[in-house]
Amino acid sequence: MLKITLFLLLSLSAFSASANQKDCSPDGAQLSLKATYATSGSELIIQGKAVRLIGLYSPQREQKQKFNTPAQPLAKEAQLFLNKLLANNDLEVSVEYDTTKVDEFNRQLVHLFLKDGTSVQQKILESGFAINRPAHDNNKYTKCYFEAEQKAREGKYQLWDYLEKHPDSHFPWVKSSELTSQDTGYRIIQGKVLKVMKSSTNYIINMDTTGIRIPKRHWDKFDFNKLKQLKGKTIEVRGLAYLYKGVMFVIIKQPAAIDAFNPLNQP
Repeated sequence: MLKITLFLLLSLSAFSASANQKDCSPDGAQLSLKATYATSGSELIIQGKAVRLIGLYSPQREQKQKFNTPAQPLAKEAQLFLNKLLANNDLEVSVEYDTTKVDEFNRQLVHLFLKDGTSVQQKILESGFAINRPAHDNNKYTKCYFEAEQKAREGKYQLWDYLEKHPDSHFPWVKSSELTSQDTGYRIIQGKVLKVMKSSTNYIINMDTTGIRIPKRHWDKFDFNKLKQLKGKTIEVRGLAYLYKGVMFVIIKQPAAIDAFNPLNQP
């Protein structure tokens, strides 16, 4: 009961984040718990609470609430992969918190480990069932997660294999010049930077067809001089793409959302 109470109240103050852990081995205070089941490739239920895995965007299953959103490629397979990981380890997991512990949907945000210390995020990313999603200032294992994604990308595993065989899917990666109005949602977009400027409310990075926006409340994380140096370069940006007045936009809040600033490309 004590463990459950601690988990539900998020009262473990020892969970602190050190940026860019070089590997995915657990490196902080942890809480051993019993998982129930995965609801997607990046979300699960632990002791009655919805939990989201930090650093992952997995393909989403069909959504019928409000709008009928079709399933993304390999959504069922990603969920099954996570459920098998849990089942093969007797549903025994440990969680480690980072800077932000709860998201806007009241889901707890955790780094998840199996009973032998294996990082669940690392296994999912290496297997190609998700891509890295920098968010909420939860950067402790960012470098490791990018390395795991790169391994799957180079090996053309799962999502990357699907993309190669179905390039018109534009998921999880697409060239900005090839975007269509159907390509909304989370993905990696590659394009040439034509303009970098700032307004009173945003840093503005315009690729050939995609507008990247960094809201003012997140400027403290970015070096605008380095952003200006992106002009003329081909970059990748990852985030939630949305269509506004016929133009695709991506709002980012973390430097690692741009490949030039992710830990793998830093000295």
